[in-house]
Amino acid sequence: MAGSVLLVVALTGCILSFEDELTSVFFVKEQQVVPKGDKLSVDSLLSIAKTASPKKKIFRMILPSEPYRSVKATFGSKKLGYDYLYINPYSGEILSEGKENKRFFAVVLNLHRFLLAGSVGKTITGISCAITFFMTISGLYLWWPKNRKVLKQRIMVKQNASFKRTNWDLHAVGGFYVMIFLFIITLTGLIWSYDWIETLMFKLADGKTSKPEMVMQKVDKAKKIDGLYSKIVMESNSIYLHQGDLSINFPDKKDKPILVSKENGEDVVKTVDQIYFDNRTGAVISKRPFASLTLGNQIRKLNKPIHTGSIFGWPTKLLAFIVSFLTASLPITGLLIYLGRGKKKKKISVV
Repeated sequence: MAGSVLLVVALTGCILSFEDELTSVFFVKEQQVVPKGDKLSVDSLLSIAKTASPKKKIFRMILPSEPYRSVKATFGSKKLGYDYLYINPYSGEILSEGKENKRFFAVVLNLHRFLLAGSVGKTITGISCAITFFMTISGLYLWWPKNRKVLKQRIMVKQNASFKRTNWDLHAVGGFYVMIFLFIITLTGLIWSYDWIETLMFKLADGKTSKPEMVMQKVDKAKKIDGLYSKIVMESNSIYLHQGDLSINFPDKKDKPILVSKENGEDVVKTVDQIYFDNRTGAVISKRPFASLTLGNQIRKLNKPIHTGSIFGWPTKLLAFIVSFLTASLPITGLLIYLGRGKKKKKISVV
């Protein structure tokens, strides 16, 4: 059971390693635009998005830093589901729209995390992740060689060997090379799967559970200023000067501020800085640059890029792909080892 789940999770992990790159290739008509003149203001783009989906509440808008990429608007909520729009930021043309959970990579992610089975699937993948985590530790114990001669056999696949020996080598040697990375991937998966593990991580890193407090604002009757979101974007870019995609999270209640997150595309590690703005005046309420967070919160913010391999860009994405591919092979080679054990024939004694 755990082996079959591991196979599915590992193969979908291979695909998700290059989600951003593959999305821009497979869906080029909605993802890329031809720059013509100046971009429309953020408030104009927001108005276009709301006109296209008048009955739905906007949740987020993503403004890419590259001039050739489209703007994405998301509507709905976690409970009700999300719809999406891709907009040409120069002409305002709607390039595509639909249900977020119907998109190819959303389905792959659903399969990866929930096996397309909701909370039941989440429980199964969580248990399988825990089993895999402990298997990496026990596997190292079983792999550990008794002497140097055996060590050579454990780190290299023997050439011109029988199928049975080659299969065993692929399982033992391949498992060894992915062991450290698989340990990290499964550990980050466990932080996602179990709240108590996340809490334990915070306690080990910070000495206490130290999730950031929710930022709220005073509710007043002040009128929204004109060009509110254009002002907010300009302010965000003046505070965080680095290049990077910028996303605006719109409040669902009057006492919640606008949250702006900006990726740091210039740093080696892909981090995100945040700012909270008053939802009527655009005044800055709170700044939360990544560097100011506690160690526990920094680790939690980096949990996804570590898990997916995007933390250092292409090199770690490629590494995550290779590790996922080799991990997918382990249940197969392990099953072949089990089936190929054979039974030693008992000697028949003649009286």
